[in-house]
Formats: sequence, C-alpha cells, structure tokens
Amino acid sequence: MNIDAVGPLPISSKGNSYLLTAICMSSRYPDAIPVADISSVSVTDALLEIFSKMGFPREIQSDLGSSFTSLLTTEFFDRFGIKVTHSSVHHPQSNPVERFHRTIKRMLKVLCLESGQDWEKNLPATLLALRTITHDSTGFSPAELVHGKNLRMPEVLLYEHWVRPQEEDSTVTEYIFDLINRMRHCQELAVTTMTETRDKRKTWYDKNAVKREFRVGELVLVLATSKPNKMAVQWTGPGVIESKPSETNYIVRMEGKKYKSQIYHINLLKPYHQRLERVNLLVNGEENQEREAEELAILYPVSDPNIYDFERIKADSALEGRLSPTEIESLKQLLGRHKKIFSNDLGKTHLVEHDFELISDKPIRSKPYRTSQRQNEILKGEIKRMLDLNIIEIGQSDYASPMILVESTGRDPRPCIDYRLLNANVRTQFFPLPNIEERVERVAAAKYITVIDLAKGYWQIPLSERARRYSAFVTSFGTYIPLRMPFGLVNAPYFFSKLMAQVLENCDTFASILGRHSNLFRKLGRSLKACR
Repeated sequence: MNIDAVGPLPISSKGNSYLLTAICMSSRYPDAIPVADISSVSVTDALLEIFSKMGFPREIQSDLGSSFTSLLTTEFFDRFGIKVTHSSVHHPQSNPVERFHRTIKRMLKVLCLESGQDWEKNLPATLLALRTITHDSTGFSPAELVHGKNLRMPEVLLYEHWVRPQEEDSTVTEYIFDLINRMRHCQELAVTTMTETRDKRKTWYDKNAVKREFRVGELVLVLATSKPNKMAVQWTGPGVIESKPSETNYIVRMEGKKYKSQIYHINLLKPYHQRLERVNLLVNGEENQEREAEELAILYPVSDPNIYDFERIKADSALEGRLSPTEIESLKQLLGRHKKIFSNDLGKTHLVEHDFELISDKPIRSKPYRTSQRQNEILKGEIKRMLDLNIIEIGQSDYASPMILVESTGRDPRPCIDYRLLNANVRTQFFPLPNIEERVERVAAAKYITVIDLAKGYWQIPLSERARRYSAFVTSFGTYIPLRMPFGLVNAPYFFSKLMAQVLENCDTFASILGRHSNLFRKLGRSLKACR
C-alpha cells in the first residue's frame, strides 16, 4: 500500500484542510480520508479508518514527511507488523499515489465549480468514480478486483429499470463458488495485463535511459530541486554514498543539512570530480604569477638516441616541392656535419650553468605530499626514467621541496616539483622574454623561413653545485638532487631566454632572396658549432 498526504486545501465545512490518501498496489483501489492537520495523531487515526476497510497491509510506502517518520507513527506500524519503505527524495515517480493526487484534485475542482466550494461533500462521488473506472494497468476497475464485481452505478440502475432482469434463484454456496471463480479469473487477467503494461512502459522508458552506478564512499553532487533564487547553483554537495538500498536509490550523507543522510534517486545524482589543478597550482613567489601546468610539468624526451632520419625530415617538411635537389643536398650535408646536435639524445651545453642566490640562508625543508599507492607507482617510474637519463641523482640536502603528481582529464599524469617556498626566498633575476608577435612581424616578408625546435632546452642546462643543493626535491620514497635545470624555478625562464639570445646572436636575420641562403647556412653552421 502507498500512502501520502495532500494539502493544504481550502478549509471544509467540517474544518478539514488535508487529505490522507492511500492506494492498494495490487488492485489500484484508492481511498482518501479528510483530516484537519497532518500531525502524527491525525495520521494514525486516518490510517485506522483506511485499514478498517482494506485490512492491515504487510508493507507500506511513504515519503520522508515528519508525519510518517515520527516516533508515534513508527511505533504504530511496528505494533501491527507493517514494513515501511520510504520514497527517494524529490522523486515522485517512486510513489504512484502522487499521480493519484493530480487526478483527485482535478476532479474535486470540477465538482466544486458545479456544486459549491465544499470539496469534502464531493469527495465520496469522486472516490466512487475512481473505484469504478477501468484502470489501464490491470484492465479492471479497482472495485471489481476487491469485491469480485463492479459496483452498481446509476447507469446500471437505469439499465435494470429498463430491462427488469428476472432474479435468479441460487443458494449461498453457489454464489460463493461463482464469486471465487470470478475473482480468480479477474486476478489472472489483471496480472497478465499489468505485466504487459509494465513491460511496454519499461521498453519505452529504457529507450533513452543510461545505466549508471555509484560505489559506496564515492563523492556525488545532488540536484538542487528547490533554489532560493534563479542564480543559485543547480547542484549541491559533494555528498558521500553511504549505502545502496535498491537498484536505483542511494543513501547520501550531506554535511551541513538538517538530515545528514537521505535517500536520493540516481537521476538526482551525478559524480563529483575534484579539481586537482586547483590544489597543485605553483606560484612565482613575490610576483604571485601563476604558471601553466605545461610549463611546470616535467616532460620527457623520446628515449631514442638514434641519429636523425633525413628522409623522414624531407617527407614531413615537403622539401621536394619547395627546394631543388641541389638545395636539399646542401641541407643534408649541413645536418650531417652536426648530426649529434640533431639527434634525439639529450645534449648538455658547456656555455653556461644555472645558478641563483637566496635572500635568506635559512634552509627550506618541506615534507613529502601524501600520495596514494597508485600515484607512488607512477612517481617511481618517472624518477627511474630521470635517473636513466642522468637528469637527477640520489642524494641528501638540507633543502627539500616536495614533488607532486599533476593529473588532469585527457592527459597523462605529470610529475611536478613544488618550488613555491624556495622561489619566495630566491633573489629574482630578469631578462626580457621574446615577444612572438614581434618575431612574426620581422619574418613576415620572407619567402623562406627556417624553424628549429630545441629538444628539452631546460634539461640541456647544467646546475651549479650551489643550485643543486637548493633545488633538491623529496618524495615519500627518497630525496633526489637535480643535475640539470628543473621546471618550476622562478629564474628558469629568464635564464633560458638569456642563453637562447646568446646562442642565436648571429642568426637574427633572414634571406630575402634565394642567393643569400649560402651565407645564412655558413652563419648557422658557426652558431651550431658553438652549441656543441
């Protein structure tokens, strides 16, 4: 049996403003009792009146209203051996009596317009109509399934008056057997019709349904069915899944609410994704300038020390359609003379080494961040790769910055060193960073443009002994010393730009005519020799 309360309605002549409604789910037999209020005492009295007509049910479904969850009502159900289940919050589809409310209120409104405003006087006629109409789910009227025959309606009385059927002489025993057979037949037909209707509606509903499932302990957001204003957030939370009482309902614990744990239908829930980037942002000390994750993340070169493949370069750059065979051969000879520079293997410049000073000599030591077992395995693999590339070494230092793992949707996890405390104590160096728009304007009139991509420039710059000591980083499984300039140091971008300006000093030009390319190649060759 499903029960609920509807109201407040206009106060009737007897002082009632609420309706306690009930539906038997087997026969769809409805009942409604007018009550003055929906307190626990009024609800239990109305339920006793309903049970006197329909009997005490084995199970009752209701919403989470205080009238049905109070101590008095709960004890009332326990005393009579009634199992109580509650509907999920803000999901009226789980309680069919909600649909009954819409029908009975519409019928009462029509009857009140015709015969007066006292809806309670029109309630018996409304219930009589609902009990004698054929139900779509069962194919029978509710009264026919309860009493074994339909109730005598005005049209039946009129028919009997016209036809005046002859009364049949039958014994009580024959009448009882006929009634039992008729009810058994009605039950079989009703069950068959309900099954067919249920399958039909399920097929229609499942066309656009998507199977979703949450695990216990998972964080979810709950749809805000009532908002204080139109600009309020649509989803609230996050909440924690405590249990799964049914296939589509979940008990969610929400902190800060009156009832911390409530039942929610799965249609009101969606997974909560934590924004790890907000936690793992790195800031440039004094300037409080945010760095992009791409700049701070440790990127790895392709660990293939093979010499460059000129045929692949020629195909990728479509050189055959742009240069003559002589020019292609000249380019091949140029790359061949400097094949180590154009290799995928990391180089190491001898021109400079990165060094920086601290404002204070007080050592900066941070504890390693707490990471899961899965994140630890990823970090161990990345540390091993850096050790194999001779980018870092195992060591000890009185300075230690923690390493974190940046994870974002659609990208592989990337290790990153949190140098925020160290950067706040570093004496900042400055060098003008190149403006890409100015570079494009300078070569806009060129017919030929040569583009050279440096492979992991930061890792080609060695660190001084002092910088190695300051730049040490720590994980939950060890301390490591960087040998090359790591990502995340406050002076790294300026130092790298200064080095590039020094290396490419003689290449700040372009050939406006084809005949000057040979001079450009010679200048480029001298610059490439300086990079060795």
